[in-house]
Amino acid sequence: MLSWVEAQETPIIALLVFAFCYLLGAFMFVIAAFISRSEAARDLSATTPAMMTPLGVVIGLVIAFLAARVWSNMDHAHAYVAEEASEIREAALLTDILPPEVRTAVHGDIKHYLEFVDAEDWPAMLQGHASLRRLPEGLPDALKTLLTFVPQQPGQGVAQEHAVRAIEGALQARRDRIVLSEAAIAPVQWLVIVLLDALILLTIAMLHVGRHITTAINLFIFSTAVAACIVLLMINDRPFTSGGITVRPIPLQEIHF
Repeated sequence: MLSWVEAQETPIIALLVFAFCYLLGAFMFVIAAFISRSEAARDLSATTPAMMTPLGVVIGLVIAFLAARVWSNMDHAHAYVAEEASEIREAALLTDILPPEVRTAVHGDIKHYLEFVDAEDWPAMLQGHASLRRLPEGLPDALKTLLTFVPQQPGQGVAQEHAVRAIEGALQARRDRIVLSEAAIAPVQWLVIVLLDALILLTIAMLHVGRHITTAINLFIFSTAVAACIVLLMINDRPFTSGGITVRPIPLQEIHF
């Protein structure tokens, strides 16, 4: 269910999350209205506002911890794509000083890899089906071509060595982005946020039991705040999968020969 929500467009995610948070707040309001008519209302009204402090600190720490990881993953996602494109450009540039047959073969393999990324690798990653078990097309062949080439000049040997390192760096960046595409906030972590949200809403309802307007306003304010935080987490949670804010292969698509 959570994966389906995160796979939607940002407006749909926001709509679903805000609706859920408001429904949870409305449920707590109904409970408070029901309790206000019972004999337990007097006892519950003695709840101290100090209860809000530890609950607020706990949910704040949980959200801050998850947000720090989500932002870090988003930064790494952009860095991996930029690194992959940079290494491919470097490999293509270094092969320019190699013999024409080697240069043509390597450039052709790199073009094949870029087409593979755009047509197969990236769509599979967006759908959550990318796997490290499948070797990419193009770059392994370029690596073989470079490794079988016998340099005739010292400069060609240096270019060959650096081009091999660049292709290996591009392959490593691809592996890194595929691994990162599988990272996500665990369902149990979402459950903790929802549970803490429900506890705080219940505490608010108990604090203002019998005062329906005050209860409704406070529940609405807190539900809005929590919903906004959850939306931010969800739309940035999976930078390499569909839904929310996703990283596009623009640096790779901009490579031309």
